[in-house]
Amino acid sequence: MNQSAIFGVSEDGGDGREPYGFSWPGKGRAAARAATPAAGSLSPRPEASLDFERAAHAVIEGDNLAVLGHLRKSYSGRVKMIYIDPPYNTGRAFLYPDNFRDTPADHRRRAGEGAEPEGRYHARWLNMMYPRLLLARDLLRDDGVLFVSIDDHEVHALRLMLDEIFGSRNFFAMFPWQSRTSRQNDTDLCVQHEYVIGYARRRRVGLRRLSADNQAKWRAAPGFAAYPARIDTGRYRNPDNDPRGPWKLDPFDAPNVRPRLTYTIRNPDTGQAFRPPPGRCWRTGPERFEALLADRRILFGRRGRARPQLKVFLNEKRAFGEVATSWLDGTGHGTASDGTRELQALFDGESPFLYPKPTKLLRFLLRLATGPDDLVLDFFAGSGSTGQAVLAENRDDGGRRRCLLVQLAEPTGDPRWPTLADLTAERLRRAAAALGGDQGFRFWRHEDGPPAATDPWSWLAPLGLPLDARLEPVTVNGERAHWVKHGQRVWLLYAGTNPDEATWKALRGAGADVVVLHRALFAGRRTGPPWRAEGAPELKIVG
Repeated sequence: MNQSAIFGVSEDGGDGREPYGFSWPGKGRAAARAATPAAGSLSPRPEASLDFERAAHAVIEGDNLAVLGHLRKSYSGRVKMIYIDPPYNTGRAFLYPDNFRDTPADHRRRAGEGAEPEGRYHARWLNMMYPRLLLARDLLRDDGVLFVSIDDHEVHALRLMLDEIFGSRNFFAMFPWQSRTSRQNDTDLCVQHEYVIGYARRRRVGLRRLSADNQAKWRAAPGFAAYPARIDTGRYRNPDNDPRGPWKLDPFDAPNVRPRLTYTIRNPDTGQAFRPPPGRCWRTGPERFEALLADRRILFGRRGRARPQLKVFLNEKRAFGEVATSWLDGTGHGTASDGTRELQALFDGESPFLYPKPTKLLRFLLRLATGPDDLVLDFFAGSGSTGQAVLAENRDDGGRRRCLLVQLAEPTGDPRWPTLADLTAERLRRAAAALGGDQGFRFWRHEDGPPAATDPWSWLAPLGLPLDARLEPVTVNGERAHWVKHGQRVWLLYAGTNPDEATWKALRGAGADVVVLHRALFAGRRTGPPWRAEGAPELKIVG
């Protein structure tokens, strides 16, 4: 019997009516949740912040689905990198829920009698993740990237879901991360790894490798390409005291067969002839090879009898780095134990959160995907490892990266930081003190009601203005207002009460492109503000 008959597949490939896709119970409702307009408001909490008025970073307490809905208006297409470390659906208890498995009865109720039983282990987790990842994609820049930490429990389902949301062509890496180096002896296999999965908003097709001769085109090309990794200077030596400095040897052959680059090379000392290995060619043509040979850039091994190799100098490579690898070893990128030790160093020997990610791992991702002025989002912020990594990277390279950290108010049982969001903020506060500098943060809380009439800070998100926008106080006809400069426009936010005709006129003539008022100003009024004439500033109403 042939295999087609065994598996019930017709030899002609079927009738074409079976769509390719990934489905589970509740998927349609989960997608609808992503499209639902955001309810409530983001309320500022200066007392829980660090240098609130000047801060560039933000910690937002609230359900991340609701918060992402608010951020969509302000940050759509603006985020360069999203990193999340979501629940892994392990079934274990932490400070946050990590069990998204249905009972058999609940699964039958959701999916129907006779439903595939395996679905009960994954459907609720997928329904939690799906709308959040749909919103995350909307927030990314064209050259933005999403990184997700995950382990073996849901990695297969996550890949299928991300293939659907981002497109499989925009998958660019599945990094195995060595999360532990010790050996666990109480089971038949010791699992020492997790994964970091990377998807681009739009993966660059060509021109991915940055080099000295393409840097202008590389930086202007659309779509995501990874920045080079830092040079490992330990691989460079200078045993012959070359005045050009430390160097290493690279093979002189390159992939593919190209006739112009396929020729015989002879060792000038021994006369030994070399041809490229099968399926490969030389890196340069014969004229360039002769120039490199004359420049003492070609070596034939330590004893002069090996295949030709090229001297590559550290000073030439330093500015353009080297290709990052997909294997994230614990020594170079930290382990779970390193993450715990970092937290203990900030919290006087305590570890108020289990299994925080090490900042070494996150800083590698930051260097791979961000430049010095980029925006980073983590909407499963946990203890705040991403925030500390951003602060540390800014300190070391002089960058001005900004981070948005979103965390649900899970209770911790510790009165010093009653919720997990409080712990996130406390870690950022302590990390800023330990690292030095003036990198403060604004603390926001998702509230059920509309923004307060007297608090223009809470108007930023409804207006589509960034949460780090600076508000400059100004007096208009004796009433307090605030200037906000964003992009090429100037906004005037007015939260006074009972404005008279003189105030209306002053607001209109203040020189703003947009004047913003709260709906509470019109309580009991039959008409709105008296300006609709041509040339008047744009008017927006909040609340």
